[in-house]
Parts: sequence; C-alpha cells; structure tokens
Amino acid sequence: MRATQSVPDKRRLRGEKTKQAILKAAISCVARAGLRDATLERVAQRAKVSKALVTFHFKSKTGLLIAVLDHQESIFEKGWDEILASKDISTSEKLLKALEYDVGFASEHRDFVVVWHAYWGEPKTSSLYRKSIHPRDERYERNVTKLLNTLVKEGRYRDIDVPAVERGINAMVFGIWRDSHLSHSRDDYKNGRQAVWVYLHKLFPKHY
Repeated sequence: MRATQSVPDKRRLRGEKTKQAILKAAISCVARAGLRDATLERVAQRAKVSKALVTFHFKSKTGLLIAVLDHQESIFEKGWDEILASKDISTSEKLLKALEYDVGFASEHRDFVVVWHAYWGEPKTSSLYRKSIHPRDERYERNVTKLLNTLVKEGRYRDIDVPAVERGINAMVFGIWRDSHLSHSRDDYKNGRQAVWVYLHKLFPKHY
C-alpha cells in the first residue's frame, strides 16, 4: 500500500516551492531593475504571489536580499564541493577543474554575476554582503589555499608565496566575472579558461 503524505508535509513542500519561486523572482528583479527597484511588490508580482506571502517567508526586503545571497552562494558552492569530493582525480586536476568551473559559472549563471555586482555597487548592500557571505568567502579561500599548498609540496616548488597566489586567483576569477558581465561575449569562457591555465602553468610548470 502506497504511503500518503501527511497534511503538514504537503504544506511544507508547498511552502518550500513558494519560497523558491520568490527567490527566483527576486534574483530576476535585481538583475533587471537593480536593488532599489527590486521592491517586495515587484518580486511578488513576478513570482505571482501576494506581497503578504513574500513578507511571511522573508519578513522584510533585507531578509529577502540576505536569502538571495545565501541561495546563490549555495548553488556556487555545490559545484566546488562536488569537485573537491572527487577521489579519482589529482590535486592539480581538482584545482584546474574548480577554477574552470568558476569561470564557466559566470557564463552559465549571468544573473548571479549581475546580482553580485549589484550588491557590491551600493554602500548599504556591500556591508550586507560582507556580513552574510564573508564566512563563505573564507571557506573558498581555505579550499584554494589547501590545494595550492599540496601542489607546492608535491612539486617541491620554492619561493611560492601561497597567500599571494590565492589572492591572485581570487582577483583573476572576479576580473573574469566582471568582463563577462560587461561584454557578454561568446569567447568569455574560452578566454577565461586560457587565462587560468597560463597563470597555473607559470607558477606550477611541473603540474600544468
């Protein structure tokens, strides 16, 4: 006999579906109209729900903006986690795949990059970004640093300033995201991958 879902379970699933629809609508509104014009009313209209329902799930516009950041970062982190968990590839392959994933993410999730720039572009939300996402940024930096340290040890490289290399990678990736945001060129991904490979090859020629 097939088990049936209880009423609370159905309500929970319906509520989660509604939250995801609101988040998707909020991302779209921010990407197209900017943060100031991404009002709760516009988000509700785009999600085809009432403003009261948006407020019920996220309490306020600030709560919704924080949830958007968390949602987007969770999507980004999922790709990294899958690469890091791979057991059949080397450390050098993991780093290359992870950075290629970073580059490709900008092309595959253009709204993410637009929203990311929107948060950094306004003083109120840049502080909100730092407070909400800083722990995730630190985790990203730790992951990159761990891979770099392993490469240095494997290749017995000398005079490699790992913190400086990590900052260089961070700057390069976000620079590629900025260029992708501005140009929308079909060559963004190809050029970004080439830049990543050249950077790694110069520093770790035994691996790349």
